[in-house]
Amino acid sequence: MTLQTIPLDDRGSFAWIADPGEAIQRASAAIVVDGEWLVVDPVDAPGLDEALHACGPVVGVATLLDRHQRDAGAIAERLGVPRLTPRTLGGPGIVIAGIEERPVVSHSYWKEALLWLPDRKLLVCVETLGTGSFYLARQGDRLGLHPLSRLLRVQKAFAGLEPTAIAVGHGRPVVVAAGPALAAAVQHPVRDLPRGWLRAARLAYRR
Repeated sequence: MTLQTIPLDDRGSFAWIADPGEAIQRASAAIVVDGEWLVVDPVDAPGLDEALHACGPVVGVATLLDRHQRDAGAIAERLGVPRLTPRTLGGPGIVIAGIEERPVVSHSYWKEALLWLPDRKLLVCVETLGTGSFYLARQGDRLGLHPLSRLLRVQKAFAGLEPTAIAVGHGRPVVVAAGPALAAAVQHPVRDLPRGWLRAARLAYRR
């Protein structure tokens, strides 16, 4: 079975949504760095191994959010590669040339890091940012903040970043005008908080 992938850059990196019909639209990413794969917050899907083997070896499986264990353990074991844990989550960090790790949230109830690849301006943020309906405060938004993160002063994590593509953990990646989409998403988190929470509540009720 062929995995439905969404290209993230010209190196072969891609995102995928294992079950497009799933309400929370869990998304994952595979990033190519120097001919090797870094798999990020993965949800397993038929055809994943074949998609990875077509390009090069897998260097590791990373989890960027403490509660996003998903299928990382099973995939890492199957591929015979290590689990990689950011410093924010209590690990040694993701030490791979060309990848910058940044903390996003560091609380007892929420620990999250992001990955930034400056050479291709690729941002990977799996929970604070999202494109699923749950995240979008306004109709027409292409990218939004998790409703709870609007109170956590997360803007500093994205300071100075002007991505050309953004891979998220819920919803499709942003691959067109990603920089403006990020700027709009983080510009007024508190002002948009009531609207975002109300929209999230309505969606939850409909489910």
